[in-house]
Amino acid sequence: MDLYWDRVYAYAYRLTYNKTDAEDVAQETFLRAFRSLESYKPDGSFKSWLLRVATNIFLDQRKSARNRDVVSGDMSQFVESTHTTPEDIADRHELLQALWQVVQTLSKEQQVVILLRAIERLDYPEIAAILNIKESTARWHMYEARRILRNKLGAKFELGGSSDES
Repeated sequence: MDLYWDRVYAYAYRLTYNKTDAEDVAQETFLRAFRSLESYKPDGSFKSWLLRVATNIFLDQRKSARNRDVVSGDMSQFVESTHTTPEDIADRHELLQALWQVVQTLSKEQQVVILLRAIERLDYPEIAAILNIKESTARWHMYEARRILRNKLGAKFELGGSSDES
């Protein structure tokens, strides 16, 4: 637990953007993981297995609380300090706010795939294992999410029409 608490908590916080909810998800993750250690296969990544448990807990909670979004919260944490001028910071903040508004319109599956790929930097086989879907389905969710993001944000922010789809 000591080795993975910070990673699981950070992931849970990115899902919930609420400290209390993130702590609840993280605690439940380790409780369920302990109870289900026999289902862990040593040939897979333990971190991915834990993130799958956390994702399942989060999605279960969302089913009972459909009135909240997967991705929400304060975007100031994503405004990098390398943008030194107030104009750069304002432009980046505006883009991130618009991005998260569009992300909230995506399906829950697309939102989680974006989080796992873009924030957690997991590869598609890991994402597929976490979500218990085929790798091609994970790629499809990401492709569709990127397509929607480009269509809705491209003209406003002069985003390029092509991107790395892998």
